[in-house]
Amino acid sequence: MDPTPSRDRLASVLTMTLSLRIVLIAALSASCCLAQTGTVTFYSGGISAKSEAAVFLPKSQQPFDGWLSDGPQRLAHFHHGRFATFHLSPGAHSFTVLGFYGPGKTPLAINVNDGGQYCIRLSAKVINLIGVYTRWDDQIVEVPCQQAESEGAHLKPIEIKQVDPAARCELDPRTTFPSESQSRH
Repeated sequence: MDPTPSRDRLASVLTMTLSLRIVLIAALSASCCLAQTGTVTFYSGGISAKSEAAVFLPKSQQPFDGWLSDGPQRLAHFHHGRFATFHLSPGAHSFTVLGFYGPGKTPLAINVNDGGQYCIRLSAKVINLIGVYTRWDDQIVEVPCQQAESEGAHLKPIEIKQVDPAARCELDPRTTFPSESQSRH
């Protein structure tokens, strides 16, 4: 009787057991990390015929293009028609925007809670005085997630190259805008 098949079977069982342990630890670690974060979705609306025509109005709301930061940490460079969802640590966060014409006037301060869902619109308020003077005021505003879903359902996810390398580990890889069932805030 040859003991080799028994050794092969034992090695196979040990390998499967080790693989199962690794997968289990990874799954528990991932769920633990996600449970200790809040989900924050940022979005900048797309360009439409309506927004193009609104440029000629004295006041209009336009999509945001520029950098989003959380305190001193840059998160991502947004372009119109894009969204990004980040899993951020609980606690106080101060979000700012920096567009082509300079920084936004007012940072948005929110307290991220464990398991909390937050939706934030990035936009630019444009004041146009008949082509003589144009002022862009980049804005960052928390909105109800149900409203954000209706405004952002058609948006594309941000490209990974637009996310600061230090913030990529916090980026949610989903390619669809979070739905109401995923949001509770």
